Amino acid sequence: MDQQLEEIKKVLNEDILELNEMEPGLERLNLMLKAIDTAIAAVNQVRDQLKFTDVDEEIFFFKYFQPEILAKRIEEIMKYHIHMHVPIGTDASRIRYYEDELKARKSFFRMNNFHYQYFKTGLTDLDRHYFLADAAPLSVPAADLSEFGNQFSTPMTYLFAKFIAYECIQYYLLEQIAQVTHPELHAVRSAQPVSDLRWTGDAVNIVELAYGLWLTGQLNHGNASLNQIVRWLESSLQVSIGIVQRRFNEIERRKRLSFTKFIDQMKEAILRKIDSDNS
Repeated sequence: MDQQLEEIKKVLNEDILELNEMEPGLERLNLMLKAIDTAIAAVNQVRDQLKFTDVDEEIFFFKYFQPEILAKRIEEIMKYHIHMHVPIGTDASRIRYYEDELKARKSFFRMNNFHYQYFKTGLTDLDRHYFLADAAPLSVPAADLSEFGNQFSTPMTYLFAKFIAYECIQYYLLEQIAQVTHPELHAVRSAQPVSDLRWTGDAVNIVELAYGLWLTGQLNHGNASLNQIVRWLESSLQVSIGIVQRRFNEIERRKRLSFTKFIDQMKEAILRKIDSDNS
């Protein structure tokens, strides 16, 4: 993928991390949308000049890269509206509100079940129909189609962006419920000092690390979920990973490199250190 596109995504992730420190509200939303819309415009400008080297690269752009950027916009708008409509009342009423919002997201997934299963299971059979610039209309119509429909998108790109955003919102809602039901845990986390350590390597490398920790059961006696590990790494190392499954797909698509490129590099560095110490 073009280096310019990766740089746009990197800058946007850094902007979002910084803006996440602000209190929820209209000012934060406007700044978020300004940063995201700037990134979308930059992506479209690069895309207009970009020559894909092969079909796989074009599919990657429309299936993974562009939906991830668009999803950030959808997610921020939904978070704002959810926050603004939290009822004033008892803890029970707030929990019911968040649970109703969760049901609404699940309803969206049910309405788009055919395409959501395609997204969720990582299928590729219909990629040439869904994610090429000249893609035809969907054979199974989606309940929700793109408001970004133009030469920079495909029939499924925006729908995939909504799937990504809605999944993130589900986790957000679960976090809000946890803050109501277990405020003492939230208070402890908020009181902890923020580390000055920041992940400055490629985001896909931290996904290798997260999967390695999860699959080998290194945390909580193997009971920590992949999502818990990813959110912990994001919070501790001030990095935005996004939807981890999409990142893992990047690892699975490696053709010329090792699937465990980053872990292999760490292994080689440690072996060199041992050889150096023993020489």
